[in-house]
Amino acid sequence: MAESQQYCCIDHEPVSPPYNVLGGRIYCARHFALVNKPHPGFWKSAVLMIVGMGVVSGVLAYLLRDVQDLNRLTLIIVGVILAIVPTAIWLVYFYQQDHLEPEPKERIGSVLLTALVLTDFIGLRLIRDWFDVAGWASYNNWTSLGASIFINGFVFTAIMYIAIRIWVYKTPEYDERMDGIIYGTVAGLGVATLLNLHYIIDNQGVALAPGIINVITTALAQASFGGVLGYFMAQAKFEHKPVWWLPVGVVVAATLNGLFSWLIDEVSATGLTVEPWRSLAFGLLVALFTFGALVFLMQRAHAFTMRSQGGTLTS
Repeated sequence: MAESQQYCCIDHEPVSPPYNVLGGRIYCARHFALVNKPHPGFWKSAVLMIVGMGVVSGVLAYLLRDVQDLNRLTLIIVGVILAIVPTAIWLVYFYQQDHLEPEPKERIGSVLLTALVLTDFIGLRLIRDWFDVAGWASYNNWTSLGASIFINGFVFTAIMYIAIRIWVYKTPEYDERMDGIIYGTVAGLGVATLLNLHYIIDNQGVALAPGIINVITTALAQASFGGVLGYFMAQAKFEHKPVWWLPVGVVVAATLNGLFSWLIDEVSATGLTVEPWRSLAFGLLVALFTFGALVFLMQRAHAFTMRSQGGTLTS
């Protein structure tokens, strides 16, 4: 009986024996060579990315340090640019980390757009209208922190979880641990894009200098929180984890998200004083800590896939 035709998992072109197999997937010779090409290193690329974004944000903050008032049209244009550009840059970075089998762009777009829309039509309405967080959470630091974690953090984390579950969790594309991280970061970037757009417009162009750093940091932070959630989701799917594993992942991601939101929200509340820079600094530390943990998880997921089921099959 003739063997059924096999196809490369990347370009879906027909391949012939011996098959190049990695992680249970078949590659053509060209893409198998690309997959096994030495990776520049997750930590090296992460450091370069952070340094590059830091330089860009610093330059922009310096150039806009004296800008105070913008007309509404200019404000909208600036807001859209500031909200989209950091998302696009981080999206390209995280997408390139999954070089074993890049995810379908339509799935990436669906998760991103779903998280963005849910943040606007459900997330912010729950936080601002249903729970009316601004009306009572500022009573003292403890109520503010509690509201930020148990309301903001869990709402944003739930949105990321829903976006992943709806579009990819049960699909064939979600077939390795790295996929959970990638789709998690994409969902986080969807949340960040909407939050950044609201931040710029709600502040009406005030404090654009710290605002530049705010939106870049928010994009990095939300992507990292989503990536951590995605890692727990992937582990729960591909390994025999106890029933509490995924809820713990949700709690971890939500707690980090809420802590970050609590720190970073002082920027909007206090205006151009020393406080915005202090809260930005603490928020950046939370974002960088989570990003470092995420880079470690990406490296671990990549190494696991490379170790398992690697080789060449003759038939």
